[in-house]
Amino acid sequence: MTAREYTAIANRDAEARRLVDEVADPGVDVSSYRELMRRMGRKLAQAIVPQIHTSVAGDVFVVCTVEDADFLARGVIDELSDAQMGSRVRLICLWNEKVREGAVSLSPIIKQYKEQSQAGAAAFIVVKSIISGACVVKTNLTRALSYQNPAQVFVASPVLLSGAQERLAAEFPPEISAKFEYVWFATDSDKQGENVLPGIGGSVYERLGFGDECEKNKYVPEIVKERRRSHSTNNQQTSFA
Repeated sequence: MTAREYTAIANRDAEARRLVDEVADPGVDVSSYRELMRRMGRKLAQAIVPQIHTSVAGDVFVVCTVEDADFLARGVIDELSDAQMGSRVRLICLWNEKVREGAVSLSPIIKQYKEQSQAGAAAFIVVKSIISGACVVKTNLTRALSYQNPAQVFVASPVLLSGAQERLAAEFPPEISAKFEYVWFATDSDKQGENVLPGIGGSVYERLGFGDECEKNKYVPEIVKERRRSHSTNNQQTSFA
């Protein structure tokens, strides 16, 4: 396996370190891979919860892509619920396309699900299975920022490609990027084509069983369906378009 550097979180949490290594194994089947992502979501949230300032008494927005919603993001939300923050969680789920124009990569949003926010200082948890070029995270965070100005922004991922923090920070004004707090388990510095090595063991679409980009964008996550029903029952507004 290609050499990688582990963060302080992974070095003090043996399970988090084991999970991030296991998910990079190309032999892991789809069902097990999905469960690994859910468990890593919980581990990321365990590291985040103590860092949420007591002054942030408003919503905790979990911002994710469609492919991560039922797995990594669900793990984060489940852990927040266990930490008595469930009533404050608001989900923003985004469907991104990948567009390449020469050397430029874009990730336009083609559909979104968003839950109504409440008044008060908010925290963002931007969840992504792996952060490499930061294009998707930039696009999705920009959309979320158009709805709310958070007091804290956590960027949470099992694996970052070396330099991802600097690339993401460069896309935002200093007053925004100064709020970024990164929570991750391992940093990798090698890349082959689109895939970071060892990363998360290849293309997350395929590893999660979605096939290609076109197929994953047809998927409506179970967590979106569940939360829409729950919010409707409680007369809380959502938007899905």
